[in-house]
Amino acid sequence: MTIERGDLVTYQDELHQVLHVYSSDFLEIRKVHERYVSRVILVHKSEVTFGNT
Repeated sequence: MTIERGDLVTYQDELHQVLHVYSSDFLEIRKVHERYVSRVILVHKSEVTFGNT
C-alpha cells in the first residue's frame, strides 16, 4: 500500500498525519490533536506503521 498526503500513520505509538511524502522514502508528519504548537517530524517510511491504526 502507498502512503499519501493526509494518511494517518503510527509513529512511536502515537497517531500522526502525513503532511508530505518525499521520493526518497521520507515523510513529514505531525501529531494528530496536538494542542499547542505542532511540530513537523521528518521520518523514514520504515519507522511508521500504516493501515489499521
